[in-house]
Amino acid sequence: MSARVIDNLRRVEIFIGLSDDELVKIAGLCKALRVPAGQTIFNEGDTGDELYVVHEGTVRIMITTRLSDGTTALSTINTLYPGQCFGEQALLGGAARTATVSANEPTVLIMLRALDFDALAEHNPRIGFVVMRNLARDLAYKLNASNLLLRGNIRWRGDELGKRAGG
Repeated sequence: MSARVIDNLRRVEIFIGLSDDELVKIAGLCKALRVPAGQTIFNEGDTGDELYVVHEGTVRIMITTRLSDGTTALSTINTLYPGQCFGEQALLGGAARTATVSANEPTVLIMLRALDFDALAEHNPRIGFVVMRNLARDLAYKLNASNLLLRGNIRWRGDELGKRAGG
């Protein structure tokens, strides 16, 4: 596995706190996936058991939103860059995908299957603990942001969440 892959894994929030040796073990389970520009990686509601890390390129995260006329459309909520991950809920087991993700440009992803990660964590409990602790923190942050959004304390700005003026 290349040093660049390890460097990208080192930047992923859910892997923060792992040693280089532990990151090498994770990298050994990963597969590279090349995705052409515009291709959908998965759709909101799909089942899946893979975590993805952006290695090269960018991906767009989209959710289905209801428009004022009652119809629905995909709305971009984020763009992810090298070193960022998506699909991390797959490590928690079998949840439906909460967004649609597509490649903005030719993209290389690092893919980790949940079953492979589970087997690694069984033999290396520290890796499992660190990743699950980081994942819990990340999901708590996202839940809090969603709660604030629902309460109207923050608003959409472009393709990211922003603080409401004066707040």
